[in-house]
Amino acid sequence: MVIISDCLTEKIDEGCLKVANSLSKRLQEQAAATIISFNRKPNYSDVHLKLNKLFLNLSLWRIIRKYSEEVLYIPFASNTLASAARTFVLSLFSPKRTSVLFVMRFPMSKMTKLLLKLSRARIVALSKESYDFYIEQIGQQVIYLKTGIDTSRFHPVCEEEKEQLKKKYGIPLDEQVVLHVGHLKAGRNVDKLAGIDKQYHVITVVSSVTEAEKDASIRTLLKSRASTTLIEDYIPNIEEIYQMADVYVFPVEKPLNCIDVPLSVLEAAACNVPVVTTRYGELKNFEGKDGFLFVDTVSEMSLNSAIKEVIKTKKYDVRGAVMDYDWAYSIEKLTALE
Repeated sequence: MVIISDCLTEKIDEGCLKVANSLSKRLQEQAAATIISFNRKPNYSDVHLKLNKLFLNLSLWRIIRKYSEEVLYIPFASNTLASAARTFVLSLFSPKRTSVLFVMRFPMSKMTKLLLKLSRARIVALSKESYDFYIEQIGQQVIYLKTGIDTSRFHPVCEEEKEQLKKKYGIPLDEQVVLHVGHLKAGRNVDKLAGIDKQYHVITVVSSVTEAEKDASIRTLLKSRASTTLIEDYIPNIEEIYQMADVYVFPVEKPLNCIDVPLSVLEAAACNVPVVTTRYGELKNFEGKDGFLFVDTVSEMSLNSAIKEVIKTKKYDVRGAVMDYDWAYSIEKLTALE
């Protein structure tokens, strides 16, 4: 397989980047992929190219022809007209089928749909909702790929280890931790975290990828709340933050404010942290699963009520609900594509 992406980087703290880098590295380690990067330049790519908007590049054409393998394109922009045009061009270069993985799902123009249909590309969807969307819109081969977590890295810890992590990050030992990881965007309802009961210590880890997406007013609001830790630096061992949490809150409601399958929720669940969430994207599939409590609104009252309810129940098997989303299964499925 030849993977082409502008999502490849060493600094990975955003959904699209996590998906692209995790899949690419794992396929490369299994000698199952040749990695071509553009725009961003990671230290592990096999080839880095300067590509124009339509991928009209002789070097790219030669590499694809040389390996004569399936091409997997992972665009940061997801299913835009430009990404569809590049997918079509790749389908002309490649002697085998082109696949394209769209991490987010935007409404598509007639031209976008036409280009994807003409490319005959296989579309990789990360949620059942997106799978149904592309089947209806494109009417061609689509696969549903459950993916998102490294369950060997994101795992539960005992109470003693949890206490040590709290000491490491300066969190009071007597305060239960409510966690959220993501962008400081108004559309994600992150401001609602400021209304969480003061008996809980709220930790918000902010993606450091896109400074433009950080809402200054939300930062000010969260910093003004007592018992709050706002982490804006990149944390290599992000699993430690999940492991010391008592509950994870995901308040996003509106589409396009997060990728189809919110990886932070999966990572929290893999650490056996109970989740209070909206019915966003792929998360609908966890309704009724142990440790997942869904809210109909993200009001201060509903969030606090849900947090109180999940925390009073000490034992959960949240991790069991997300094991099918381990990278190992998705790699197996991708390498089996023909």
